[in-house]
Amino acid sequence: MMSANEGKGHGSMSLRPDINIDIDHLSVTGHVVFAGRDGQVKVQTGGDVAQHTNQTVTVGGVETTPQEFDMMLQCIRNVEDTIQKENLATENREAAMHDLHTVEAQLSSSKKPNPRILMRAAKSLLRFSPALTAAALTLFDQPLVGAILASVGEAAINFQEAISGQRASKKI
Repeated sequence: MMSANEGKGHGSMSLRPDINIDIDHLSVTGHVVFAGRDGQVKVQTGGDVAQHTNQTVTVGGVETTPQEFDMMLQCIRNVEDTIQKENLATENREAAMHDLHTVEAQLSSSKKPNPRILMRAAKSLLRFSPALTAAALTLFDQPLVGAILASVGEAAINFQEAISGQRASKKI
């Protein structure tokens, strides 16, 4: 049993502002292991604390990495380059660019795309020339684009399956 003096001495030590506690493990959620026991604490960091985070962006209503988003944008730029290089009539070139910009706006928004607008513009891109069709199919074959289409619903998934089948038949 503890005497009154021991309890008082122990209690006065816990009020000292300069107490050091060795922490074995600290997680981002505030879970701490010290002296072999678990505890929860609120931690406010500052100073020379290194923080490692995984960055994500939301496009088309889907959370992804900046790298995947950049890959999708690069594919969109490739389609744009193909439109510029193709020997299309002026009105067809303008229509193809409009369709591509519509697809880009739908895919790169933070919100889910409108499936009717996206699919109408995407289907339109497939009609101008074989080279443009190939470039557009490469865009729609991107994993991020597939994830965006999957999040939109069954009609968009059926569209992606149809163009994937079209791409496979072009390879043969």
